Amino acid sequence: MKKYGFIWLSIFLALQLVFSSMTIAESYDVKEIESIFKETKALCFEDNGMLWGRTLDVPVLLVDKENGKIYTNKNSKKLDLQSYNDIYTGNLPDFVDVIKGPAKIGNQIWAVIPLPLPVDKIKRQCVILHEAFHCVQPEIDLKPKPYNNNHMDEMEARFWLKLEWKALELALQSEGEIKKQAITDAICFRYYRRALYSKCDGCENRFEIHEGMAEYTAQKLCRNDKDLKAYLQNQLQTMWESPSFVNCFAYFSGPVYAYLLDDTKTNWRSHLGARDDIATIVQSAYDISLPFDLYMEAEERSVLYSGAQIMGEELDREIAL
Repeated sequence: MKKYGFIWLSIFLALQLVFSSMTIAESYDVKEIESIFKETKALCFEDNGMLWGRTLDVPVLLVDKENGKIYTNKNSKKLDLQSYNDIYTGNLPDFVDVIKGPAKIGNQIWAVIPLPLPVDKIKRQCVILHEAFHCVQPEIDLKPKPYNNNHMDEMEARFWLKLEWKALELALQSEGEIKKQAITDAICFRYYRRALYSKCDGCENRFEIHEGMAEYTAQKLCRNDKDLKAYLQNQLQTMWESPSFVNCFAYFSGPVYAYLLDDTKTNWRSHLGARDDIATIVQSAYDISLPFDLYMEAEERSVLYSGAQIMGEELDREIAL
């Protein structure tokens, strides 16, 4: 009995250690918050508005809902804050909705972000800058109308989206004519899908502008060019097996098309609008002429991107639903 009692005691102590480490990872003191805001400010200072002509140094409200605390990088009388060096803290007011995204508090738009944040510095700054970009989107005419992309759960939409992604992956890995052909293939696959769901192209565009550009901006400011390319390639593998593409496809497609545009050294961001199709802008930037029979070309080229295997995956998914 003593032997088993020792074993159970060891398990109990091990579990206590695990739970205590989880608590430490998810709790913050004011100095940690100050350090996080300094990281954000440094990234915004380095960009200095060059990417979009507007700084992302916006009011950020980090919310510790469990402990009823808030932390900000800007002062606000409405929030009844106390200063701590270069940041401010206070109690969570009843009128603040703890939902990630832009929120108007007083006369300012705040990026509201619930805690905890990722432990990794780049990942947590990407979260903050993504939401900061949402705050400035209306000012740079990139605030789209509502969209609904439920068609992205249908088998054929997923099939042609995956083909578009595979072609974009090849474009990321290639140079010269191979890269240009891969981009052409991606756009052909994209147009084929949109021909099947002709009323949905506007919604896809708006999602890619809204969330895709926010994600591109965050990753662009937090990573160098080499690391950004590697991140995008890894991101495809992460999304590939997603049970639903409805609310996630723009987080890959948008940043990849933007990355490809950056390679052209054109000032495409200054002309981007909330209703634009970013793939059409890429087509123009790379001087791509689409084939006369685009749909036949798409079907023939799909073989080069494991089209049969992808269709098999989607048929299996359809049967399992």
